Amino acid sequence: MSRRELAERSLLGVGAALCLALALALGLLALDASRSRDALAQGDVDYRVTPEKTGLWRSTTVVPWDLAVRLIGTEDDVDLRRAVRSARLARLDDPGVSVSDPELALLRNDAQARLDALVASDASAEEKSRAAGLLGVLGLARLVSETQDRVALLGATVANLQLAIALDPSNDDAKYNLELALQRARGIQLTEGAGGQNPSPGGSGSSGAGAGDPGSGY
Repeated sequence: MSRRELAERSLLGVGAALCLALALALGLLALDASRSRDALAQGDVDYRVTPEKTGLWRSTTVVPWDLAVRLIGTEDDVDLRRAVRSARLARLDDPGVSVSDPELALLRNDAQARLDALVASDASAEEKSRAAGLLGVLGLARLVSETQDRVALLGATVANLQLAIALDPSNDDAKYNLELALQRARGIQLTEGAGGQNPSPGGSGSSGAGAGDPGSGY
């Protein structure tokens, strides 16, 4: 057998090996994609039953770097769900909780960081709108419990809610919460204009609309 024939056979062998490796990689990606979709659906079910459960919406994958998740485009969906979970566990709808509770503070900070990242990402306008709206909910909750820098906090809250509406004009939750924020603004302006102190936290507070269960509104 000539050297040319040997070289051709060698190339054919390499090509076959590469095709086999590619087929295996595609098969593993398909398996990871299926697992990721299943984990998303199962995570939604588990969240509704036990939101405190850890590891929600997470699947065991074979291909590194979460490549399958990136390919099927569920990364932003998972990030938003986890932000909503942190916000819910932080008990934003309960004005009676202690704001000095370090666990709740960590959850609120985690939700804030996740939502900020989503708003700055290349997620869909609807997802970014919901994230911005939830930042507004966080701001409303802080207005109930905090007495420092309320004007700046109120301005950021209103800006986030206005951004949510601009991104998705059908976001009725953001519109409702914006009206609440503007009502708070009038109260704070009247208080400061009279030269009095900011009112102490308390009262009925606001649960804030739009912090619904993950899986709804997607």
